[in-house]
Amino acid sequence: MTKIHVFLNGEQKTVEETTTIKDLLPNQPEGTSVVLLLPGSVSREKTPHLRLTTTAGDIVIELAKKTTFPLPTGEVKENLRVHFDDRNSVSFGPFPQKFTPDKNSYRYERGMVCLGSGGYDSKNAYLTFSRREHMADHGAAKGGAVLGKVIYGLGIMNRWKNGDMITRIEEVFSSTDSTNAKVTSDLSGVVKEGMQIFSELVVTAEGYQEDHAEIDCGCTESVEHMLFCLRENRLKIDRTASTYIRDHTEGKLFVPQERQKPRREGTVTIRTAGKGSGALYIYTRDVPSNQHHTRTGSVTRGIELAKFSTEKNVLSVRPVPELLDLRGLPLGEAVSLAKKRGLKVMADNKDVNNRVVINQKPETTLEVLKEGKVFLYTMDLKDVIDISLDYKKAPLSVDLFRRVTGLKRYAIGTMPFIYNVDDEMYLFKPPFSTGTNIIPENTPKKPVKTDTLALTNDSRHAVGMVGVRVVENTEYGPTGEPFGGTNIIGKVLDMDKLSMMKEGGTVYIREVKE
Repeated sequence: MTKIHVFLNGEQKTVEETTTIKDLLPNQPEGTSVVLLLPGSVSREKTPHLRLTTTAGDIVIELAKKTTFPLPTGEVKENLRVHFDDRNSVSFGPFPQKFTPDKNSYRYERGMVCLGSGGYDSKNAYLTFSRREHMADHGAAKGGAVLGKVIYGLGIMNRWKNGDMITRIEEVFSSTDSTNAKVTSDLSGVVKEGMQIFSELVVTAEGYQEDHAEIDCGCTESVEHMLFCLRENRLKIDRTASTYIRDHTEGKLFVPQERQKPRREGTVTIRTAGKGSGALYIYTRDVPSNQHHTRTGSVTRGIELAKFSTEKNVLSVRPVPELLDLRGLPLGEAVSLAKKRGLKVMADNKDVNNRVVINQKPETTLEVLKEGKVFLYTMDLKDVIDISLDYKKAPLSVDLFRRVTGLKRYAIGTMPFIYNVDDEMYLFKPPFSTGTNIIPENTPKKPVKTDTLALTNDSRHAVGMVGVRVVENTEYGPTGEPFGGTNIIGKVLDMDKLSMMKEGGTVYIREVKE
């Protein structure tokens, strides 16, 4: 049978000519789109990026403006072997160049690449990569001779050791013409010779390092929001423009401004102000920084998916690292998950079978990974009430309820228990802000079941009251209001626990998705 060559996420594969896209992507998440590019269908635009192939993996350098790289592209013929490395930098060479070395020290940020020398002799030149911010005299020309900065492969840079080599240098081109590009979620099609297939976005969090001790915790809250948005490994595009794609399916959420920097191709940001607050953006072209956008990561593979996809496409995304949120999990499961990620775990109780996690310290993923440990605060399962919510019939009311109880961000939330009305009805009053609009939605026409969870809408004075009945009533709903003033939002799964609640106390609720 005839063999053909295709490229899957940049990697060449030799397959049978009858191979389908599904054969190549058996684990592609259902409903997510892939991008198919035919040979010659896309024009190539030169970028200021160079890809360096090394024996430890590929890295990409963004050259500084008006800078010429000192070595030619193609297979490397010079001696580009690791000659020196320490915690601050690693140098490849030597190779001959012509420049006047300066004997002064300069400051180099992490990821910077400079042209240095050994013994202040430019005939013994080195490519020197900065592993961490430091001051040093690398025998560079006046000003520090910064060539550019590593924008992909910082973790690989950390792994270089004696014996590693740079074997190839090539220019990176940007695909700009989508005339014959196809975006599809139908994987039944047969691949063609030379076809390029892009199936997954890899997004690396701002500040994350493979060496967890080197993680930068300067933007942990906004990064946590990004990881929260990508927790299901999907990005749902609700808006596209010539420079970006956007996912705002979680709705408006507050995110702090932590890192304002230029938004280059592949940059991921979160909007921090306005109606779009909380929206996730991926940039397909370079644009200036914006005071209302905080940078939270970068696309390290699969930018083609972002470039060619349109509104309503759903993309498969792999965030690095994955969100680490243990709240709502049984203690035993939380401990097991934390240990799988190499963490030391401490808890306020040793009963792994009958406790549920209600909080964790540190609270954010990057902080936990940097410290290498997490402390878990728990509660007895008998004191946590499980509920399910009806997203289909009451999407607006459910969203409001989840926001005010904390269930929007975490698997476990709280609400104040007001009182038990004659052992027939239990009422709760979450802290809705003044003026919150709770429009009538999913109102019942007849008596509802005793496990029904409801929310009083703004047609009644007691707007925002939450309730559940243990005794049916032919006239009033679960919050004591007429049916027209009652929005049904779900049901209580642990009805037997209601009688144990104390009036005036805080009730812990956990969402169970059916």
